[in-house]
Amino acid sequence: MTKLDEQLEAGLCGDFVTGQRIADELEVETPKCPAGAFNRGWYELRKGNLQKGHTLLDCGRHINVFGNRHIGSTRPIWNGETGATVLLNLEGGLGDQINGVRFAKNLSEYGNKVIVSGSSSLAETLVDCEGVSAFVQNEACLGVYHDYWLPSMSAVVPLKLEYKDLSGKPYIKRLSKSEGKVGIRWSGNPEFEHQQHRLFDKKLMFDAVNNADCISLQKDEVSPDWMEQPSLDTWENTRKQVSRCDLVITSCTSIAHLAGAMGIETWIVVPILPYYLWALPGSVTPHYSSVTLFRQEKYGQWEELFIKIKSMLDNLAERKVA
Repeated sequence: MTKLDEQLEAGLCGDFVTGQRIADELEVETPKCPAGAFNRGWYELRKGNLQKGHTLLDCGRHINVFGNRHIGSTRPIWNGETGATVLLNLEGGLGDQINGVRFAKNLSEYGNKVIVSGSSSLAETLVDCEGVSAFVQNEACLGVYHDYWLPSMSAVVPLKLEYKDLSGKPYIKRLSKSEGKVGIRWSGNPEFEHQQHRLFDKKLMFDAVNNADCISLQKDEVSPDWMEQPSLDTWENTRKQVSRCDLVITSCTSIAHLAGAMGIETWIVVPILPYYLWALPGSVTPHYSSVTLFRQEKYGQWEELFIKIKSMLDNLAERKVA
């Protein structure tokens, strides 16, 4: 087993002390190893160093474990220029893209015109976000004039942002008033890397929420009879259903980012080795003010986490009755 394998094993067990020790050793032994630098980036985020962490995460681009491939633009990457047309290229999964569009506002504050490119399915949802002047699908982005471009998952680096500079305020509008529903999502994209580590028995979720007025936000999967199952055939329809909710309870999926970006109270079930956006310890996140993180405490064991969710959900119901 290599040290990188040992580091991953330690992280999956929640032994971040050992993981950090191995990160420090590899920095000395193999300082130019992209995989080692990428892993160190996660640990820097955990320590609260957003700038340094993302600079190291960028090394993962060389081994295709972070962000997308270069889009092929001949224009330079944006690095603080003003009064220009900047193409903000949304990358990663749909949740990453929803998270990344927030930086259009930051770029526009430099006096730039910001064109956003992303998945076509998100166009109607993201086009009216603050700072976005136009939205084009990724496949067509090179046909749009731009002076500079910027990959969204690395935007914090040239923007020189630290955690304290992030805004957790909503940036995607609700489409209607809440109907008091509790939106439920229990699994994400099966093709996502390490998806197996965030999977849990959906019965745990159902048992925790079955006394609430729930609607399913799980696409292409049958929900229990007692849970409303609306149409989620487009992202705008999904946004409409999320708008009906007072609360969304979800695994680490694109729904988590959509609900958080809409400012809806959102409880995210997070595996013991969390995605880089949740690397900073604690139950709250600077990315979304309305989000609470429910963290797994021991690998493979989810029961206590859902007992906690059930208890908090019951307390919410009691306060509403009172």
